Amino acid sequence: MLEPSHILIVDDDISIRRVLALQLAHLGYKADSATNGLEALRLVHKWHYDLILMDVQMPHMNGLEATAAIRTYEESEGLDPSAIIGVTAGGATRKQCMDMGMSDYLQKPLLLETLSRVVNKWLATKKAQRK
Repeated sequence: MLEPSHILIVDDDISIRRVLALQLAHLGYKADSATNGLEALRLVHKWHYDLILMDVQMPHMNGLEATAAIRTYEESEGLDPSAIIGVTAGGATRKQCMDMGMSDYLQKPLLLETLSRVVNKWLATKKAQRK
């Protein structure tokens, strides 16, 4: 049994949110979801997530802006930073994502094997940091 992890999926496309949720469920994880960066920021203020899968191109607040806001919030509250994984179909480069404070970067469409490798890597890192 996997240790419970708090995961957030942020994407304006409901189909992508559903597919990611199903993929994570297949890997043994449950996830919350948000439709844009503003909604993600509101959720982060209520709950600390171990890992956030963050779409880059979204209305109202894009993933880069949301990541910067989340990092500012975490720092101001003295919180351990969430692993934020940029998920994009070309809306930003790896460098842009990393420069804004993301932990990693994935290109859509996501293969289950790739998602598994990245999610498990970052959740293992978070678990090790808690010890």
